[in-house]
Amino acid sequence: MAVPPTLGALLKPPPAPDQNTIEVIETSKSWVFLTATHVYKVKKPVRDDLQDLTSLRARQDNTLTEIDLNRRLAPRIYLGAQRIFESPTGEVTLRGPGRTHDWMVKMKRLPEHRMLSFMIRTCYGDETVLGVLVDELACKLVEFYKAAPRSNLTGRELMTLLQDQQRLCRKTLLDPQFGQHRSRFKAVLDRFDRGLPAHLKLLSERAAQGRIRECHGDLRPEHVCLQSPPVIFDCLEFNRNLRLLDPFSEIVFLGMECDLLGAPWIKPLLINALKLKLRDHPSRRLLLQYEVIHALLRARLCLAHLLHPHPRSPEKWEPLGLKYFAVAERLCGLGRPA
Repeated sequence: MAVPPTLGALLKPPPAPDQNTIEVIETSKSWVFLTATHVYKVKKPVRDDLQDLTSLRARQDNTLTEIDLNRRLAPRIYLGAQRIFESPTGEVTLRGPGRTHDWMVKMKRLPEHRMLSFMIRTCYGDETVLGVLVDELACKLVEFYKAAPRSNLTGRELMTLLQDQQRLCRKTLLDPQFGQHRSRFKAVLDRFDRGLPAHLKLLSERAAQGRIRECHGDLRPEHVCLQSPPVIFDCLEFNRNLRLLDPFSEIVFLGMECDLLGAPWIKPLLINALKLKLRDHPSRRLLLQYEVIHALLRARLCLAHLLHPHPRSPEKWEPLGLKYFAVAERLCGLGRPA
């Protein structure tokens, strides 16, 4: 998809002091423009099974929702919604006058070298250096989860969301394009399905105890900046149901991502912090099932890129998807011998 005219508008004189260089990043649903001090995110006019951003009103609503939700954990980072104007002559500008051409999220730019993902990949990923910062992160997340609204859905109702995700996993993983992996994928998907009745019982207990909360929804190392205090940003904004999670599910997901980056010590540290500070002790079986769910989800999202007519960076998605799938495979007891 072509870069929107917003980039030209950002570069028009008089430029802001931080606009000498602009980096452009494309995601599946957004264009992101990075200057030295700020980040601007413009939603693409796209539609899928979960979201329709094809209208200007939908993109405005999504922009405001993203800002509102992310100010829960990054209040000083999300600066506001920036209107993009179109003059009567068709010129796109950020300063007006003119009709509203589009909207974008304006944020402060966080230091890349303080991102959890970056720090794990460098020498700072050592537990003796990073441990204190991860402890601070755990404390912030605990306070967030304590204050987060409880879901009033039952375990059976929540299970319908999981079953829908599993249906999408089957549709993607068993697509003919991935036929060489079909038997391997099907074995894990079938094993997972056989465990769903037991998972329903555990999930129902968690729901009845009020443990399901409106969480961040996409808690990955690249969405955590280990400043003091830590900043957690870029939550899943487009579907509230997908943010209704057991906090331990969200923490297991973050821990799994840290494992894959080379910091396996982070997951038990975060889990133990939540157990202690929330006075909550979910079973090991439940935590394992949560990790399988996230691993299959990430595998599906990676491989789904290759089902689009013109995928971005096609060379990276299958190896990455298989890496996530191998986690689910191992946890299901079907891993291949080394």
